[in-house]
Amino acid sequence: MRYQLPRFLLFLFFLFLFVAALFFWKSFSGASVSCQPDSCVTKPHPHSSLLHGGKTIFSLTNPSLEALDQELTNLVAHALPSVVSIIATDQPNHDALLREFFEFTERPIPPSNKMGSGMIVSSKGHIITNWHVIKNTGAIMVELSDGRGISAKLLGFDDRTDIAILKINAEGLTPIVLGDSDQVQVGQSVMAIGNPFGLEETVTEGIISAKGRRAISEAAHEFFQTSALINPGNSGGPLIDIHGEVIGINNFIISRSGGAEGLAFAIPSNVARRVYNDIMQYGYVTRPWFGVILRPLNPRLAHQLCLQSTSGALIVATVPHSPAAQAHLEPGDVITTFNNRPIKDWIDLRNRIAEIKVGTTVSIGIHRAGQPLTIPVTIEEEPE
Repeated sequence: MRYQLPRFLLFLFFLFLFVAALFFWKSFSGASVSCQPDSCVTKPHPHSSLLHGGKTIFSLTNPSLEALDQELTNLVAHALPSVVSIIATDQPNHDALLREFFEFTERPIPPSNKMGSGMIVSSKGHIITNWHVIKNTGAIMVELSDGRGISAKLLGFDDRTDIAILKINAEGLTPIVLGDSDQVQVGQSVMAIGNPFGLEETVTEGIISAKGRRAISEAAHEFFQTSALINPGNSGGPLIDIHGEVIGINNFIISRSGGAEGLAFAIPSNVARRVYNDIMQYGYVTRPWFGVILRPLNPRLAHQLCLQSTSGALIVATVPHSPAAQAHLEPGDVITTFNNRPIKDWIDLRNRIAEIKVGTTVSIGIHRAGQPLTIPVTIEEEPE
């Protein structure tokens, strides 16, 4: 009897080893294991190889993620032919050339280049980029996605918005669509495409982190903030949405290191569209003009003017013969709405006016002596 207990325990030990070996053999024998219907399946990868004694390496596949991955790949393939790299050669420094001519320098001074990006917006070869990419430069060279290098001509620019329009003569161009940046929402997915550090056709992905950024620039428009990584050379390239439409023009970054830190800013596409249309139609950019001098509201002023909040823009004076003066707006009026949209402050009003086409009649909501009024005003072109 005293020998039966050890034998029984030994029997249980070998039984446990047998069951464990059977379980592991079943697990790695090639049978597929379903996680959820049509969700995830463990099966041999189509490109897997035989390793470790002839056993097949398995990978987890997800049809939904594979479909999303393919859609993103198709999206990039659709946009890449419309994105160009820009190499602009700085204008020669005449003093340096004279020193070199009279052998005051030991070695020739090579010309410096600026690198940037751009996008083809018409089949005729019109390209939108940033003005700072080509400012104070001589020759401008555009490199297409198919490897062609073509000389570009500057058609016009707008330094206030940092937008420039170039023109190339080439066949087989693929223009990209400018989307409606007014419809952009915080959190939506975007991709930045460009030529950072000369690395052509670089794609980064992120989201719209914020809208309405304005304290970071003196520009007469607001910016989109995006988490898509942008580096020097991305300037002028497109920020596209999931439909492959341009909703922003990559412009600048905020960085302590000089590299991408996820704080990138883009010019809304509607701003670039206005500049492009004006240059195509007039050869220059028209400026909408309202003709008022404004002051921000504070709690004390709002209380004196019988206002419930500090939202709005206080008119200090109107310019004689301006649209505001002709509409009989007066000092002391507080503009609260512009085309039925609330006005946050005077900068908000300035930005709304900048978006209006010259000759358009807009509806201005004001508070005058505590009473709400609505006054139509026809926006004119800014005088020289």
